[in-house]
Amino acid sequence: MRPPCSRALLGLALLGLVSGCGGWRGHGNTYYARWERGPVDHEATYRFGLPGDGWAPLKQKGTQVAWFNAGLDAAILLDSQCESHGDSTLEQFTDHLRIDFRHWEIKSQEPGTLAGRDALHTVVLASIDGGPQTQLELWVTKKNGCLFDLEYIVPPGNFERGRADFARVVAGFEFPIKG
Repeated sequence: MRPPCSRALLGLALLGLVSGCGGWRGHGNTYYARWERGPVDHEATYRFGLPGDGWAPLKQKGTQVAWFNAGLDAAILLDSQCESHGDSTLEQFTDHLRIDFRHWEIKSQEPGTLAGRDALHTVVLASIDGGPQTQLELWVTKKNGCLFDLEYIVPPGNFERGRADFARVVAGFEFPIKG
């Protein structure tokens, strides 16, 4: 049986991912958008770094890319949404990630660059309806009509221990993929 904090984080990991059903073949470093008929592509094919030892892929309907680290009680999540996300600012898109949280305290927020585009890098302390506190590190960017969220979710006491793993994932982020 998992400790309560693990169940809460796993629930968080499975909440905010709303697009696609698959596409992360072999749990490598590329997510392949599923092929869809119609005028709108809702997902993007993108590449990312791998977090390293201790991170196990989470394969769940509705997720694009996700890992869980039992030793840290942490999750890393990647998601893309294309064409149907609207035209909000990066701050507004980041704020939208708080939808399931009752408490949301921004610890730091600064502009950055991801895949050659403006991005917003945010660290948050949050909790859901009286649940355990959770710390999140978020990268949000828009490129070529697609919105990308890269998230690291962890209990505050383990935040620094897994941060370098998340940084490797972010450092390897590429979109669009050439070749």
